[in-house]
This record gives sequence, C-alpha cells and structure tokens, in this order.
Amino acid sequence: MDFIQALLLGLLQGIAEWLPISSSGQAMLAMVNLLGVEPEAALSIAFFLHLGSLMAVLVYFREDLLAMLRSAVSQSDDARERRTLSFLIYSTLATGIVGVPLYFAAKESFARIGEGVNLIIGVALLLTALVLRLSPASGTRSVEGAALRDMLLAGVAQGIAVVPGISRSGITVAALLMLRFRGDEALRLSFLMAVPAIAGANVLSMLTGTEGAIAVELLTASIAAAFIASLTGIRFLLGAARRLRFEYFCAFFGVLAVLAGILAVV
Repeated sequence: MDFIQALLLGLLQGIAEWLPISSSGQAMLAMVNLLGVEPEAALSIAFFLHLGSLMAVLVYFREDLLAMLRSAVSQSDDARERRTLSFLIYSTLATGIVGVPLYFAAKESFARIGEGVNLIIGVALLLTALVLRLSPASGTRSVEGAALRDMLLAGVAQGIAVVPGISRSGITVAALLMLRFRGDEALRLSFLMAVPAIAGANVLSMLTGTEGAIAVELLTASIAAAFIASLTGIRFLLGAARRLRFEYFCAFFGVLAVLAGILAVV
C-alpha cells in the first residue's frame, strides 16, 4: 500500500462511516480485493481507521458530550443529558458483551478462509439491506422516555455490527426506529454510541496487533483522511442519508461481494 492508496482508504472509511453501508465492510473489500491485504490484517486496519471517525464525533458533538459529563458530576436537572449518559453506558455494556466474542470469532475465521471473506461480507451487506428495508418510519419517542430494554437492544444491535458488512449506523438506527424513536433522535443516539464503541474496538485492535500489515506513517495518513471525511460526512451527508434508499446500495455491493466469494471458492 502506498501513500495515495492509504489516503483514499481513509477517505472511503470516513465517508462510509455515516452512511448505512458498512464502512468496515467497504474498507475490507477494498483492501482484500484491490490492495492485496490479508483478511485478518484488513479487519484490524479497518477498526484502526475508525479512530478518524471517533475524533470527528468528538469534535462535532463536543457540546453534547460536555453536557453529559457535566450532568454526571453536578446536580444538574437536565434529565435529557442524564438519560443520554445512561443510554450510552448500558448500550455500551451490551455492545461489549455481544461484540467482543464476535470480534475474535471474525478474526479467527478470516485468518482461515482467505478470499472467502468476500462471501461473508457480501451476505452481511445483504442482511443490512434487508434490515434497512424493513425498518419503519420515524416514531415519536425520545431519549427521555428510553427504558433499560431500549438501551440494551440498541447495544446488542451495535455489537452485531462488529461483523464487517453489517452497518453500525444502519443497524443501530434501524433498531431504534423499530423501538419507535424519532428519526432525528435515533441518528443522534447512533452517532453518540459510536464514541465508546469505536474506542473499545481500537483497544481490541491494539491488543491483537497488526504487525507488518501497514506502516505507521501510512496508517496515520489514513486516519487523518478518515477524520476529514468523517467530519465532512457528519455535516453534509446526514441529510442525504435520511432521503436516499441505501438498502439498494448495500444490496448491489453485497451481490458483487457474494459473486466474488463464490468465484474465489470455485
């Protein structure tokens, strides 16, 4: 991988992060099929690239995050911020319980199957398309009325998104819509849930390592590009994500990946 490829990979991840098309799945497909990266290493690199998205969320939602921290250490009467903080805590616990075992299972599987990873990502993209297609229109609920069950279910949905091809933003928003949350509230909660989820995923990636997979300077360039693209994506692509039918995009790339996986096997 050269410097330009590293930049383009970061841009791909950063743009795809906020659209329900699985940024990790798209990044892995690009690395495995275009750059010749081994699937196991590509999984770890894909999670490292999310650091750029994490920094973008911290910048864009800094006021929300600071308000939640203030509500935790003061006697503030802001029920909305306190409830949002509780939502993030409980959903993150559920994400960890579901996501950590799935992460190690995915690493082990990708180390064995080689190019068959296309088939797995393709099927996951098709499942994401189905979930997006079946998700209802905006409901009426807000975070103030969120129950523990809502928090745990949203966290479980996010944990499943550890599998490349399952869109984190897509499946969490769909889960919240199915629980009858308002569309804007579902998007806000999904973005805020990304903070602890991405941080935790990168801790796992650092523990398992990517030695020899990509040079540090190239990884840094990719993360920087992902940050710029993510910050731009939050500001300008959110409106498009509400209007366009991204299940068709998922289905298209899912079919391509499945076909590539079948051809690799045969």
